[in-house]
Amino acid sequence: MTNYEAIGLIEVKYFTIASQLLDAVCKGTNVTFLSSENYLGGRLVTLVIGGGISDVKGALELVKNVSPEITSSYLKGAILITNPAKEIMDYLVWKKEEPTGETLNLKEDEEDE
Repeated sequence: MTNYEAIGLIEVKYFTIASQLLDAVCKGTNVTFLSSENYLGGRLVTLVIGGGISDVKGALELVKNVSPEITSSYLKGAILITNPAKEIMDYLVWKKEEPTGETLNLKEDEEDE
C-alpha cells in the first residue's frame, strides 16, 4: 500500500453528487481516489482521497467551494488527516486481492460416451 502524506474524507448525500465532486477533485487537484463507501443504498457516500498535504487540503477546499447548492444541501463533511497511521489506512482503504492466475471453469463436465 502506498504511503500518503495526507488523506481526505468527503461525506456527501447521494451517489450522483459524490461522483460529481470526485470528478471535480480528480481533475482540479493532484490527488488519488483511494476508496468509497456507500450507505443507505447510495444516499450517503464517503470518498477517500490521498496525496500530499497541500494537494489534499486544496481538494477539500475545492469540494467546499464547488457550488453553494451542493455545499449547503449535500456536503456533510470534509476532513483532512495528515500523516495517517497504518491502522487508519487499513481501515479506510481495502487491499485488493491479487489475481491468482487460476481460471474457473463454469461449464459442466461433459459425460464420457
